[in-house]
Amino acid sequence: MHGKMRSTRPVASLRQGRTDWYRITNLGQSAAEVVIYDEIGYFGVTAEDFMSELRGLDVSAITLRVNSPGGEIFDGIAIHNLLRSHRAQVTTYVDSLAASIASVIALAGDRVIMQPHSQMMIHDGSGLAIGNAADMRETADLLDRQSDNIAGIYAERAGGTPEEWRERMRAETWYTAAEAVAAGLADEVAETRQRPDTEPDRPEPEQMAASWDLSLFRYAGRSEAPAPAVPAPVDTASSVHHTDTEDSSWDGPAAVAKMPADGSVLRATHAWRDPSGDADAKATYKFPHHREKGGPANLAACRNGLARLDSADIPDGERAGVRAHLQAHLSDGNTDDQADHELTASAADGTPAGQQDTAVPDTDTARDTEPPTSEDTVQDTSSAVSDTEDTPADSPTADDDWAAMTAALIPDDADDWSALVSNLTTDPASSSAAADA
Repeated sequence: MHGKMRSTRPVASLRQGRTDWYRITNLGQSAAEVVIYDEIGYFGVTAEDFMSELRGLDVSAITLRVNSPGGEIFDGIAIHNLLRSHRAQVTTYVDSLAASIASVIALAGDRVIMQPHSQMMIHDGSGLAIGNAADMRETADLLDRQSDNIAGIYAERAGGTPEEWRERMRAETWYTAAEAVAAGLADEVAETRQRPDTEPDRPEPEQMAASWDLSLFRYAGRSEAPAPAVPAPVDTASSVHHTDTEDSSWDGPAAVAKMPADGSVLRATHAWRDPSGDADAKATYKFPHHREKGGPANLAACRNGLARLDSADIPDGERAGVRAHLQAHLSDGNTDDQADHELTASAADGTPAGQQDTAVPDTDTARDTEPPTSEDTVQDTSSAVSDTEDTPADSPTADDDWAAMTAALIPDDADDWSALVSNLTTDPASSSAAADA
């Protein structure tokens, strides 16, 4: 802060004692919106306030909207980690400004989207200390450790090394929306849309950014700052695209073995290629996740690729492109994953999810039910055979129906099968004795 202990909040807001630093809204349909529109920590939001409400969100999708000049480092990192550890898929929208520690919070999103004309800023941590020379040195060491920690977060998201990101932080680097995407800090710039006449007017990003007093920074916004050092575009990571998805088991070596040695196919089915390798050689490519060109992306392959991305033998600067490519497919499949989760949850608590519950009854219930129909047995004959020892023969009619059904299933072995059935449909007491023996 260059010797100044100031707030970026307008003086009028400070006098009003504003506490509306965040808002969490449950949108229904297993989704919620989290809005952070204030300083983090000492003047606005604290992690303790935020944590209690976030933990109460039982949703599968969170939209995080950010317009903040930053604030307290430890609270910001705590909020980042809270969002990262939540089970929901988090999509961040930088509505206007994500500066300082607010940029770290923004990166908690599984996907980060910059609104048109929004900005992002990264810089070294700063603080205030009172004491002797030893106290000052201790504070300086603390600030260096925390800045290194934050540089590591940027490197994990965007690629590169923590040392490279620390240099950008020391320079106080400002990014436009497009520059943030190019640097790997964000995934895309949102499209500008025409607002319907019935929708209320909202402040534009430039207006929202103007609400902060940015003069305490070295540069008062991107327009006052030099252009950032943005890595050159990497052609070895396949560009982000959107396709159908499938969530099934994945055997990478087997899938690649079935692919033709054709560069156009291999490029379309993998997320990275070695530019110095043979374009038609399978060894040139990494991170397969489509079985065929134009086919759906396999979500298991995408998750596997992301899990081993940091240890993969590719240049550090190219990890961000691979991550964005694979993450885009996971985002595409998120809607289907959400529907599957809700179906599974409804089955677990016995509540039908849009259709009649067809779950197989438990053993005790099965003893009180009629034998399965022939249609059920044809669909799963192994299940019918394994469950027969728990199916009582309460009446001659039940025995006749069951024998007729099994005879229809295996007419060539009618004698042997009838003998088996006669053993299965004997008196329950004798069956129990045989099972206990």
